[in-house]
Amino acid sequence: MFEYFPDNYTWSAAFSLAVMAGGQLGQMDRWLSPIRGSDPDPDAWTRTWVAMAKEQEEHGVEELASGFRLAASARDVRAAIYYLTGERQTPPGSAKMRSYEAALAAFQRGVALMPTPLERVEVPSPDGILPGYLIPSRFSGSSPIVISIAA
Repeated sequence: MFEYFPDNYTWSAAFSLAVMAGGQLGQMDRWLSPIRGSDPDPDAWTRTWVAMAKEQEEHGVEELASGFRLAASARDVRAAIYYLTGERQTPPGSAKMRSYEAALAAFQRGVALMPTPLERVEVPSPDGILPGYLIPSRFSGSSPIVISIAA
């Protein structure tokens, strides 16, 4: 298995989840390579992911101003992914809450710019409701569906 942080399983797993969620490997490598070989530093982790997310938000603002709604949407959703990835490894406190709130705001902006609205769904499970979003197909007729649950 590929481990971006060979000596830190937790950080490597977070990195892999961010890629699977839609993070871009090149962007992530550019920002994370400075902390890759160092001792685990939760503050450096948080700062790096927040900076990565803010860069996406800035590009999204520029793209929206130029009329590129779809590109701006993708940037905001990617910013949300980066904020959340950083937040999950951040110790409880104000930095964690700021990252979480920034992720929610970025996601909402990204969803508002999508050409096809998301549908909020709730899937019953033995442990309670699993909330999620259904992204409708842009094709008419029957379409396959993929359900991804991160547990």
